[in-house]
Amino acid sequence: MGRNDYVHARKQYVDEVRRSFRLQEEPDDYEEDELSKEGGASFFKVRLLISICIFAAFLLCDRTGSRFYSYSTDEIISMLQEEPFESQLKSFREAWNAIASKK
Repeated sequence: MGRNDYVHARKQYVDEVRRSFRLQEEPDDYEEDELSKEGGASFFKVRLLISICIFAAFLLCDRTGSRFYSYSTDEIISMLQEEPFESQLKSFREAWNAIASKK
């Protein structure tokens, strides 16, 4: 009996023993199971639902003139439009230009 035959026979034996102890077929640990696929999709659905609710609340505040945590909708729009990292980007660009001009 060659080495490959022995390895193949041993693998068959191990598989048969494993099957005899299993009451039901278990999914392979290395394969992606259906629960993780559904979990990712349901998490996306929850995030989408939350974002729709926030947008609806924003539209309601905009139409009625209400304030959200003491912010008006115009203030919220201006906060979203401003770039908080503009000063850091400007200093990075200046440093990059200084390094590039030295070469």
